[in-house]
Amino acid sequence: MSSKKIILQRYGNLLKQESLVTMQDKILPNTFVLEAPEPFPGYFGYYSDIPSDSKPLYIYLVLKKLYTLEEVTRATQNIKKYFSSDFNAAAGNVHLYNKDYDVIRVRHLDSFNEIIDLQAGYSDEGIEFKKKPKNITGQAIIRLKKFFTLEEIEEGVYFDLDEKDHGYFTIPHKLPWKYFEDLTKKVKNNWDFSKFDAAVGHFHQNFGVVDMVRIYNPNIDREYLMGIRKLYLDRIK
Repeated sequence: MSSKKIILQRYGNLLKQESLVTMQDKILPNTFVLEAPEPFPGYFGYYSDIPSDSKPLYIYLVLKKLYTLEEVTRATQNIKKYFSSDFNAAAGNVHLYNKDYDVIRVRHLDSFNEIIDLQAGYSDEGIEFKKKPKNITGQAIIRLKKFFTLEEIEEGVYFDLDEKDHGYFTIPHKLPWKYFEDLTKKVKNNWDFSKFDAAVGHFHQNFGVVDMVRIYNPNIDREYLMGIRKLYLDRIK
């Protein structure tokens, strides 16, 4: 008899790095929208065989001001009642060229043509967008406020039930971004299966904070996730 699946819902943060470009069309006039053409930079070329005009992967709607998590969540909840695609949205912050931008990160849109309709929906909910600046392209540090639906496969090891090919494992303490970046390079240099993308973050659990690492690989499975977990934990000081 198979053991019962352990499904958990958590709220938390995720910190990652992506290359972002300013969108020039298919958006509301004079609004600022960023796109991540390669949203998992540690997994090189995974999307290189997909036409760039097929569908948006990761879109960042840049906001005029900081909105509370409740405001963004309520707006998203209302839009989902009528919107054509089952999109996913998360509030966050983008740090790019020493400037911080409050954003709504959007994925799972079916078409670039849906971006304008989605922006209009948020506008109807009272969310205002930042005006478009000069063209910006560069490496950004992104912090997302996310809700997670997880299947626990081992104590402190999880697969994401909403985002395909994402796995997580808990770590002993918080890691600064630069430390995590260097740690990830060491793991990749000492493993034959180093084609993965990594992010760091935390879950809120039992009135506390649990630090974790997110791993992305389109071929991820239990063995892969457990193997990479050991490499990280052996090197965390």
